[in-house]
Amino acid sequence: MRVLVYPHELGMGGSQINAIELAAAVRDLGHEVVVFATPGVLLERVAELGLDFIEAPVRRQSVDPGTVRRLIGAVDQRGIDMVHSYEWAPSLDAFFGPALILGTPLVMSVLSMDVPGFLPRSVPLIVGTKCLAEEQSKARPSVHLMEPPVDTDFNKSRGLPPARLHLGIGKGIRVVAVVGRLTTDLGKVQGVLEAISVMDRIAEDLPAVLLVAGDGPGLKGVQSAATAVNVRHGKRVIRVEGLVSDPRMIYDGADVVLGMGSSALRGMSFGKPVVVQGSHGFWSLFTPGNTARFLQDGFYGHGNQEELADILSLLLTDEDLRTSLGAFGRTFVQENFSLEMAARQLLDVYEHASRPRLQAGRIGDYVRTSLEVAKFRASIKRQAFSPTKVTAGSVT
Repeated sequence: MRVLVYPHELGMGGSQINAIELAAAVRDLGHEVVVFATPGVLLERVAELGLDFIEAPVRRQSVDPGTVRRLIGAVDQRGIDMVHSYEWAPSLDAFFGPALILGTPLVMSVLSMDVPGFLPRSVPLIVGTKCLAEEQSKARPSVHLMEPPVDTDFNKSRGLPPARLHLGIGKGIRVVAVVGRLTTDLGKVQGVLEAISVMDRIAEDLPAVLLVAGDGPGLKGVQSAATAVNVRHGKRVIRVEGLVSDPRMIYDGADVVLGMGSSALRGMSFGKPVVVQGSHGFWSLFTPGNTARFLQDGFYGHGNQEELADILSLLLTDEDLRTSLGAFGRTFVQENFSLEMAARQLLDVYEHASRPRLQAGRIGDYVRTSLEVAKFRASIKRQAFSPTKVTAGSVT
């Protein structure tokens, strides 16, 4: 099978990393795979994995004509049998591009915590949580559950001392790390700002540092908050690393990892205790007692669950607890999120998506999706021209 994988960008992010690593795993099972995307920092990972790459133009809008033309050309010239798009914008490009014009089978993955209602319903959909799968199955005939896999060989500890040496962190200092995009999406940057505030208090009594790896629109706000804390303490309590193309040393050098989704799973793969982050103050220490909850809803949450200060104070002073939770998390990821297992499951989805479908149903879906996308665009334009109220402390 010839497969074209279309992530929404090659910037650092869990969805993009999953797309690339799964593409390589499918390739290793004997199939031809090419990645179609705009260049970004993860292009290095694409090259490292030996994946074929086609550069996509920079998208100017949803269903961008230049991108769609380039995508159709790539599918036609390469004799592609299956297009696998990640997230909503590439899915629309592929639906109105090669799926419509060439009749190429399409599979969509949406690894966000919600699925936009304007996405086509006739296209097989992959989601990352049981809760989303159950919800989407009410409106779509073909929904597949695939928790984001982790390459546990690539993401494993090489030892704390080498990582600390690489990071320039001395002995006796407790390290908390968070790796991810600094955006308001899913409350990511708000959680990082809360973690900075908590570490500000913890550092009064314990030699500790917070490593923040990632970029995005919230980076300046995070840097400003970090500077204020560091000035107050007269030392670097908060280290904002910005974009780190290979964050393995960040994970490996940590005593505790904060994160959601794929980042939380990678922290576990390194044998670190993980505090799951969500929105609106959600924090929860991952333990053997709450695995069912996170397998059902994904490694995310909404609303106050546990106090981050209490969790970190406990973890940073109890080495035995950190060791036991780290070992549990590593085993959990190996048993439940194997990359090869996910690749074989994905091939089953591709086979299912390749089966002939009634064109009448697909045509109706094109009409419905076109109307819904038009409504979405109109809504975005209205928001763009509406006056925005900026409040103190807001992050844009």
